[in-house]
Formats: sequence, C-alpha cells, structure tokens
Amino acid sequence: MKKTAVGLLTLFLFGCAQQLPVKNDHQVVASVPNPTIKPLAFTPMVTADEINAAAKAQMAAAEKKVSKINKQTPVVTDKITASTASIKLAAVQHEKTTKTKDGMLILGHHEWALILSGKKHISAYIDPKSSTSRIGVKNLVEFERDGDNWVKFIFQGKEYKYPVKEWSKPDDKIRLPMVLLRTKLGDRNDEVEYQLIDGGHGVVLGENFMRDVATQNSQRKYIQPRAK
Repeated sequence: MKKTAVGLLTLFLFGCAQQLPVKNDHQVVASVPNPTIKPLAFTPMVTADEINAAAKAQMAAAEKKVSKINKQTPVVTDKITASTASIKLAAVQHEKTTKTKDGMLILGHHEWALILSGKKHISAYIDPKSSTSRIGVKNLVEFERDGDNWVKFIFQGKEYKYPVKEWSKPDDKIRLPMVLLRTKLGDRNDEVEYQLIDGGHGVVLGENFMRDVATQNSQRKYIQPRAK
C-alpha cells in the first residue's frame, strides 16, 4: 500500500514539472524581426578586348575633332634648323648694324637729319654719285656785308643769314651760292657745304658729306638713329 502511494506521489510531481511556468507580469519579452534578404547584384565583367576597343574609339573621335579644327584654322609652321636660325640671327644683327668695322657710318638711301638749328627731322636723300649736297630754301636773297657776299633765306619757317663760301655754276646761266650749314645725322655733328636752291624742296646729301666718314647700303633706309 505504501509503495502504491509513493508511486502515485512521484507521478504527480513529474506531471507538475511538465506544466508551463507561471507567467511573470513584469517580464518584457523583445520581439526579434525577421531578417530581410536582398538578392545579390553582380557587376557585369568587361573584357580586355572591350576596353581596347573603347580606347580606340575615343582616340579616333579626338583625332577627328582636331582634324576639323585644323581645317577651319590653318596653322603655319616654321621649321627652325641650326642653319636657318643662324641666317635669321645674322639678318637681325645686320639690321641693327649702324657702322662698319672701321667706324664708318652706314647710310641707307634715306636718313633722318637735322639741318641748321632746326628741331624737325628731315628725310634726306643719300646720293653718293652727286659731288655736292643740296638743300631747298625759300626767299633766297643775295646781299653784301662788309664787302663780302651773303645770302638770307627761309628754312623751316625761320630766316637765316650766311656768308657765301663760293659760287657754283651748274650751267652758264645760273650761279648758286654754296654755304656751310650745321648738320646732324647719327653721331655726326659738323658743318657741311650745301648748294642752296631757291624754291626747291628736300635735302640731298652727296659725296662731300660721305667722304671718309660714311658708306651706303642702298638696300636699307633710316639706319642711323635720329640725332638730338
């Protein structure tokens, strides 16, 4: 009888252990969200051939654009070599040369000159074939002073009076006075003998101006700097 009671008690206790535990009102149970599963995205693979083809296409497009620009705006190229550079340098140096190695002035076919005390430069024609220099003046008048022959004339709007050094006779009918006039050309500043021509225009510097001090390069003009 006792064994039966013990067995019943054991079965009762085992059954209680199998029941759910008593719910605690103060216990908070956190809900776990279901994970979101996204499909994987794969980047398409690019082959080496496709990369080369794209690069060639880009290069071809750039060359086509450059070719179009060149056709619209022609470009002039100047190929410089050692020989051409030497020739160009020599030409530049030649243009800057104003004197020969022995110190003579190099004159072009025209040069700027200051005559008398004038402040306006005159474009003088250089003529080494003419033995004398000539200058055009206005209102040329001969007169006598202390027994000597003098002339007065207008040059650049100003009157001048000078003694006659000598008379020249281009022909049997006309005689022209020769006077010494202050002339500045380049670094030359001295008196030059001129033949005065009444009513004439301009200045001609002849062989008497160039003798022993200047030579001519007829291929150039205005080689000498303007005198001050």
